[in-house]
Amino acid sequence: MWVYSASGELLAALEAPGDNVFVNDVAIGPDGAAYFTNSNAPQVFRVAFGPSGWNAELWADGTGTIKQLTGFNLGGIVVSRDRQSLIVAQGTTGQLWRFDLGDGSVTPVDTGGADLTNADGLVLEGSRLTVVRNFSRTIATLRLSSDGRSAEVLSQRATDPDRVLTTAKVLRGRTLYVDSKFDETVAAPPYQVITDPFTR
Repeated sequence: MWVYSASGELLAALEAPGDNVFVNDVAIGPDGAAYFTNSNAPQVFRVAFGPSGWNAELWADGTGTIKQLTGFNLGGIVVSRDRQSLIVAQGTTGQLWRFDLGDGSVTPVDTGGADLTNADGLVLEGSRLTVVRNFSRTIATLRLSSDGRSAEVLSQRATDPDRVLTTAKVLRGRTLYVDSKFDETVAAPPYQVITDPFTR
């Protein structure tokens, strides 16, 4: 994990702790720290500046609560509206998990049994949670409670069948989606970030 200043200066190059790590997505917490998901284990890492400089640590471990399956597990991550928790997507099971920012405890988000298999990138705008479901080629839209404990599915919409979208971020009012090219044995250009993800 690399830390850069706003001007582009490299401040630190950090290795995530542990030997079973696939760093996936990141969210900036209300404390200014960066929180990263691990797709290989039910873990969230925290990167912050401390007395000894920049540091990467294992912040929360959901082992025993989050069932790990073969494939990509923890992926997308956002901060809840009340700023008290992190909401994390698990692609293999299609579950959303709530990590409490106070004590790191992990509980499932109640989605009413919604099908969110292959949940990957997350975008939260107000109460609207967008879930990018990569190989399902679908984008789900949910209404997330302020505390992140429950969510209601509002819609599921097919994305372009020629793309496998993984994550998304909002930039200057526009939602940008990454085309991963995971459906290609050997990825070939063009490599694209798109604004219109849906099938025509």
